[in-house]
Amino acid sequence: MNLPLIDIVPRMRRMVSRPEAIRPVMAIAALCGVVEGLALAAMLPAISSLASGEPVWGLGVDGWLWVFAALAVVSFAVNYWQSQRAYGVALDFLRSIHRLIGDQVARQPLGWFARPLAGRLSRMVSTELMQAGEIYAHMFGPMISHLSAAVVVVVAAWLWSPLLGLILTLAAPVFVVITLISTAFMRRGRAGHEPEEVNLANRIVEYAQCQGALRSCGRSDDFVPLHDALGRTLRAQRRAQWIESVGMLLSGMVTQGVIVALIAVTGTLAVTGSLQPIPALAFIGLALRFTSTLSTITESAMSLESRRPLLDAIDEVLTAAPLPEPASPGTLSEPGSIALDRVTFAYAPGGEPVLRDVSLSVPAGSMVALVGPSGSGKTTIARLVSRFYDADGGTVRVGGLPVTEQTGEQLMAQLSMVFQDVYLFDDSLEANVAVGREDASPGEVREAADLAGVTEIAERLPDGWASRVGEGGRALSGGERQRVAIARALLKRSPIVLLDEATSALDVENEANVIAAIERLRAQATILVIAHRLDTIAAADRIVALDDDGTVEAQGTHEELLAAGGTYARFWDRLHRAQGWRLEASGTRIDGDA
Repeated sequence: MNLPLIDIVPRMRRMVSRPEAIRPVMAIAALCGVVEGLALAAMLPAISSLASGEPVWGLGVDGWLWVFAALAVVSFAVNYWQSQRAYGVALDFLRSIHRLIGDQVARQPLGWFARPLAGRLSRMVSTELMQAGEIYAHMFGPMISHLSAAVVVVVAAWLWSPLLGLILTLAAPVFVVITLISTAFMRRGRAGHEPEEVNLANRIVEYAQCQGALRSCGRSDDFVPLHDALGRTLRAQRRAQWIESVGMLLSGMVTQGVIVALIAVTGTLAVTGSLQPIPALAFIGLALRFTSTLSTITESAMSLESRRPLLDAIDEVLTAAPLPEPASPGTLSEPGSIALDRVTFAYAPGGEPVLRDVSLSVPAGSMVALVGPSGSGKTTIARLVSRFYDADGGTVRVGGLPVTEQTGEQLMAQLSMVFQDVYLFDDSLEANVAVGREDASPGEVREAADLAGVTEIAERLPDGWASRVGEGGRALSGGERQRVAIARALLKRSPIVLLDEATSALDVENEANVIAAIERLRAQATILVIAHRLDTIAAADRIVALDDDGTVEAQGTHEELLAAGGTYARFWDRLHRAQGWRLEASGTRIDGDA
């Protein structure tokens, strides 16, 4: 078990733009506690002077009143200073955290985003952000202040009476133990409900994103995964509430027990004559205030513990380690080429490999097609080339240089990627094409759009090129989004283009635009294509056939693989026969080539 301040401080420093500003806040908060502790400690001599009428420590009642007045003024000034600095750090957190998270997210490999992050990130940077800011503004400083006040009171008690100092000293460890136990209960309760809340957030996002599929199946009113996630979250929250309540109840009981014990011990000492009545009463007042301070520390620790999930989530992003890369770009010995040398890869450590000992070569200026059954690793090869992940074994080279020896910027400059899931920004159609190259002229944007068939889309939209495509491109069909992605690739003019099912979402008429665009790409770039369309496959310079166990079964030209028979020949035969299928009015399927 850790005290909250021990591991929270380094996290807080990572979440602001000026980490050095936290140390002065801690120092000023400690000074606030010292002033508060001195005011509490002054009660003993002040009350003794009031009762006896004699000066104590050289000061009479009037002198101690002036001491209290001076401490009150100093306390007001220091607390105001501390609040001002704490709010400054809190505002810095609110201003900086989006940029810090954004910068860190931008450094992560593309494979990092394969995890269900949408729900967690949306909560982190929206509803939970103000709660995290409260740690800086209202919780962290006061906790340090109360800690330093308690220390000053204990020291002052020892100076006044070693016996009283011993009594307070023995009370302090009890509160330390109860703080550790209470926060452990809080942590256990949080561990039970936090994962379920994250899962619920992901299910809500999934439910909103999949409305089309759910409604088409008549399931939008009863989405079982969301219903189950809600039920699990409610049950987990109830269990967590009971567990956390036990911690709070235990804390309250122990606090009251310590107070009663201190009063009983002090009263016994007064009755036996070991302590004078008036100092005994003063000490009881001091003890009550001391235990109240310790109780506040425990409550602050529990409050910090309740905010720990927020810090954990933010810190997980801020400390996520990007894939290692060199400090400067390497030298490309074979620009425009791709090569895999005995590559093995599994998505989970120790899991079943998706690729096994795969070797293939894509010479500069060529077009190589990857074919094979679903799950054979075609898309995985494209992801390894793009360095979504690092291979478990073997070497992936782009431009003749291993991808692990290239900076992310250098690698991405060589690649244009057109994957199955195309994302468009909620901006104009023209802006979504222009994102392919920052310095492209309007004429170059329109030329790339013409080649990819995007111009035809613009002519149909009510506002033409200025039409907004909606979040994710929902205003366009899947095939139209695919054409925009290909236009981006044309505009970027990178030496290598990765096409993953680039024509899968297109009808026959629109496919001609994409095929023409691919031919244009062939004239300016190396193409690695994953495709099931006959025209795309047959036009490749080389075809790599993958087996369903993630190995390369055969490589060669279309004619060579047909002549060799095997899986590719059967695959081609099925595709060829499927092209002749048509639907009659009765709904009966007829194989036109059979």
